[in-house]
Amino acid sequence: MNQSYILTQEIIENYRLICRKEPRNIENWLMLGRCLVDTQQFDQAEEALTKIFEAGRFFSFKNGVPRLRPAALLHWRRNRLLFAKAYADMAMISLNQANLAESERLLTMALTVFEKENSDYEYARAANRLGMVYRLAGAFESAEEAHYRAKKLAEKHGWKFVLAETLGDLGMVYEGKDRFDQAVECHREALALYETDGKHGFETACVMRQIGLCRLRGGAFDQSRTAFERALELFEKQDDFINKSRVLNGLSLVAQARGDLDGALDAAEKSVAAALESKDGFEIAANRLLLGGLMIEKDPAGGEIEKLLTDALAFFKTAGKKAENANAAAALGLMHLRRGDWARAESFFRDSLHIEEMLHRSLGQASDYSNLGLIASKRGQSQKAAEYWQKAALLFEKSGDLSTANYFKEQSRLMWGEAAGLPRPK
Repeated sequence: MNQSYILTQEIIENYRLICRKEPRNIENWLMLGRCLVDTQQFDQAEEALTKIFEAGRFFSFKNGVPRLRPAALLHWRRNRLLFAKAYADMAMISLNQANLAESERLLTMALTVFEKENSDYEYARAANRLGMVYRLAGAFESAEEAHYRAKKLAEKHGWKFVLAETLGDLGMVYEGKDRFDQAVECHREALALYETDGKHGFETACVMRQIGLCRLRGGAFDQSRTAFERALELFEKQDDFINKSRVLNGLSLVAQARGDLDGALDAAEKSVAAALESKDGFEIAANRLLLGGLMIEKDPAGGEIEKLLTDALAFFKTAGKKAENANAAAALGLMHLRRGDWARAESFFRDSLHIEEMLHRSLGQASDYSNLGLIASKRGQSQKAAEYWQKAALLFEKSGDLSTANYFKEQSRLMWGEAAGLPRPK
């Protein structure tokens, strides 16, 4: 397991004891909350960080009437830097809850205080977090600008590992912009910094995985496999089953992209096994989804497929993971489509389409419409098939996939030709 994680867990237990003995010391609650955020124990982190603000409430209530607490004003002035640190950590809790707007608000408030207090280290840390929020929102230019602010401070003060983290964040921004060579360049710079002292095996493995993903998306499959294999070796040394499963997932995608379905299935099965070792519900569901999809390609009649995909779908629904919910529903739709059960296939594709429309994901909608069109054509419903494929073509075009858009435009045109007496689309 990641040694820094183990160390952080020990610090958490120490601060739990300290906070019980000194519950009014808000600095201790901050340290506990920060460590809990770092280990992604967000519910407990929120409870700890909320303690910081209890003494700083400006109003008390008696018989429903608000009363100003003058002592709280002094408390706030004395501790505003500490409050800003708490805001920056609470932003990560909001991010975990998928509340990007609240996360941005909290980080912006914290950055204002850090700038006034000349707290460069906290400013750089918060700027990187704000960049991550912007990246997840698809605001890549804003994300890049935030990370460059952190980069400038890290270079100014010679903060080697803050700089490495920032370069890694910038690499992921460039991945989002499909600038994979530039992304790899950033990741390699980060890698060189992490490898200087030999104490950052976990971070090194994470960067190697990210390079593998860049190379995979850029079509450099041999380089992608090499990077993933190195990351896998490092994660295995640390008994990090979650990240081991993610790297095996990547190796499965590399094999699939190279047309090696058996290799992809082997890696996916190992990925599920590692996820089960991790006991992480999301990781288990995500890898079951991958394995189920590959098994459909191998033999859609396979008996294990439906249970793998149904279990994954049930988890994503319960966890409120809408995008993954849509993907699992579409996979079940594809399984029933390949088995010739048009009614069940249509039902799952409509479920997926409904979510994709809520998420405004053009490619997901396009894929669902293309499959609904195929079902309609197999039922002899030429007009309906033409309408679905026309919608799919427009959505593929919107997503920038012009060759697929042109293919479905042609399929739509042919279907309209089969539907006697109906005008063709313009």
